[in-house]
Amino acid sequence: MPSRRGSMAALLCGVVTILALAAVGRPAQSEVPFTFTMPQSQVTLKISEPALRADPVEGARPGYFKLSRAQPLLIVSGWLEPAQQYKGLEAFWAGELRSPALAGARAPTRVETLREGAWEVVAYDVSVPGLIQSNLRAERVEANTWIDLHLSTGAADPSKAATSRAELLKVLRQVQIVRK
Repeated sequence: MPSRRGSMAALLCGVVTILALAAVGRPAQSEVPFTFTMPQSQVTLKISEPALRADPVEGARPGYFKLSRAQPLLIVSGWLEPAQQYKGLEAFWAGELRSPALAGARAPTRVETLREGAWEVVAYDVSVPGLIQSNLRAERVEANTWIDLHLSTGAADPSKAATSRAELLKVLRQVQIVRK
């Protein structure tokens, strides 16, 4: 069964895909906002970025979704999990750092923790061939559901990393969590 770490590795390699559960349905490419939920969850996640598109991900586990935009590059993926699985941002990030996807030359740089409204956020950059990938891992517990988002973008010019991070935070501010 694919893990979050395996999914993160796919992100770092530039794989752009999505899985929406059959119980929820797959949104049409023109559907805004994108909505995602799980039958056992008490929340619905809504993302209003109109240029994001859904693409199927083969082999992804239930509770996972992924959206992408080609130009400028933007990937938003995430999971809805039971709240009791979330052990806090520090424990979450420590687990992510053990992933082979963030080892060696791809070790995170410019790491900082932030609060953005109700979200706990780790912002970081990763060097991949030909670009600097800016990332946010945004965590939130709402109505007994852990919402785990991964937002990423890339820039060939390293001086654009700060701007990239600001753009990701702007997208995060557009995410709505609505109780069912």
